[in-house]
Amino acid sequence: MSTSVTERLQTTESKLYNKLLSSYNKHLRPVLDAGDAVHINVSITLANVIGIDEKSQSLTTLLWIYTEWLDPFLSWNQTQFPGISYFVIPANKIWSPDLMVNNVLGTTIPIVSDFLEKREGADVFPSGKVVHWYPVLLNSFCPISIDLFPFDFQQCPIVLTSWSHDSLQLKLWPTQNVARVGTSQWDLSKSWIVTNFTASKSIYHLSNERSYDHMDFSITLKRKSTFFVINLLVPCYLISIIACLCYAIPPQGSDRISLLLTTFLAILVFVLVVLEIVPEESDTLPLFSQFLLKVMLLNMLQLFYCAFVCGLNSLDQICLGPPKCLVTWAKCMTSCICGQSYRKRPKFNTSKQATMNQLDLQHKVSPHGRPKMITLEQLNTRDIENTSDNQVHVKGNSLKEIADVAGNKNSKTGDIEEKIRIEEENIKEWRVVLKAVDVLLFTLNFLGLTGYFIAILVIYN
Repeated sequence: MSTSVTERLQTTESKLYNKLLSSYNKHLRPVLDAGDAVHINVSITLANVIGIDEKSQSLTTLLWIYTEWLDPFLSWNQTQFPGISYFVIPANKIWSPDLMVNNVLGTTIPIVSDFLEKREGADVFPSGKVVHWYPVLLNSFCPISIDLFPFDFQQCPIVLTSWSHDSLQLKLWPTQNVARVGTSQWDLSKSWIVTNFTASKSIYHLSNERSYDHMDFSITLKRKSTFFVINLLVPCYLISIIACLCYAIPPQGSDRISLLLTTFLAILVFVLVVLEIVPEESDTLPLFSQFLLKVMLLNMLQLFYCAFVCGLNSLDQICLGPPKCLVTWAKCMTSCICGQSYRKRPKFNTSKQATMNQLDLQHKVSPHGRPKMITLEQLNTRDIENTSDNQVHVKGNSLKEIADVAGNKNSKTGDIEEKIRIEEENIKEWRVVLKAVDVLLFTLNFLGLTGYFIAILVIYN
C-alpha cells in the first residue's frame, strides 16, 4: 500500500515539475509587469568565525545566507497536486537574485554561482514563495584598528547587493531576524568573541542617477587577549623590571651596561613580533607598541645614567663636589634606609710623602736654646766651619735662610695635601649622592612600570 502511495506521489511531483519548468525562463525576473520590482527578503546567520588576518586586513567567516522572494511563475493550485505542501527544485533551474558581497577579497563573481552548480535545492511553496538557504565561506575585507592591541575591538562589514539590478528592478528587505549568530554550543572562534552582529538597509546612489539597495551587516569582534598578555605583555614587563636591577649592581665594573644592553635587545625582539602582526599601513601606534616604546626610552635613559656613574666611579680625584643640600639629602636617605646615622670613616693618611713630611726638619728652637738637628742636604757647605774639637757650628745667617726654605716647602706641601684631601672628599660625597640616587631611581622605575602595567590590564581589559 505504501509503495503505491509513493509511486503516486512521485508521479504527482513529476507532473508538478513539468508543469512549473516546462515553459519557465530562469534568465528573466519573475514579475508579471516589467515595471514591477522583485522584493527579496535577506538575512544572514553567522555560523563560524574562521579567523582574522591583521596583516592583510581580511575576515574569513562561514555564513548561512537566507533569501526569500515571490515567483508568480512557480505557483500552483494545491488541490490539483494533493499531498505537496512545498516542492524542492534545484536552484540552478530557477531564477535567483545575483547577490554579491561588495567587500569580498578574491573573486568578485556572485556568491551563489559556486553553489548553483552543486544543485542545492530551493523550497518552492504553492503561493509562489521561494526560500533559498545556502552556506558561504567568505573572505571579506575588514579594516583593522589596532590602536588598543591586544585589547582591541574589530568592526567588520559585510555588504550584500545586486550586481545587475538597481533599486527599480530589485529591492532588498531585512527579515525579522536579519542578523543572527549560530547556535550557542559552537565555539565561533578560538581568538575572537562575537559581541554584536547587526544589519541595516541603505541605498547607494551612482552618478548616472541609478541607485542600488544594500544590506549592510556589521560583525563586532573582541580579541581574546589572554594569549598575548601571557606571552607578550607579561614577559616585557618582567624584562623591564630586570633592567631596574642595574641600580643594585656595583658601578665599579661594566656589569650595569651589559645588563641594560641585553634587556634592550630583548625588547627589540618583542617589537619585531608586533610588526609581524599589525598591518603595515596602520596610522596608529598600538597600545602594546606604546608600552614597548616607553620601556625602550626608559632603558636608554638608564644606559646614559649608568655610563655616567661608571665613569665617575673610575675617577680618583675631582675638583668640584656636589651641592651641600644634595649631600645632606643623600645622607638623610642613607640613614633612613640603613636605620642608623651616617658616620664618616676616620681618615688615615698613609702616603709616603706625608710620612716624609712629618720627618722633615722643624725649624724651631728648643726651650734650652739648642737648635734641632737638620739634614745635611739642608746645609750649605760654605756655611759650615769645622773646629778643632770636630764640632759643627752653623752661622746665624745660614740658619735663618734654612728656616725660610723649610717653611716655604712645608707650606707648599700643606697646600698640595689640602687639595688632595678636598678632591678625595668630593669623590666620596659624589659616591654617597649616587648611591642615594640609585635607590630613588630604582623605587621610581619599579613603581612606575608596575603601575603602568596594572593600569593597562585594568582599564583596557
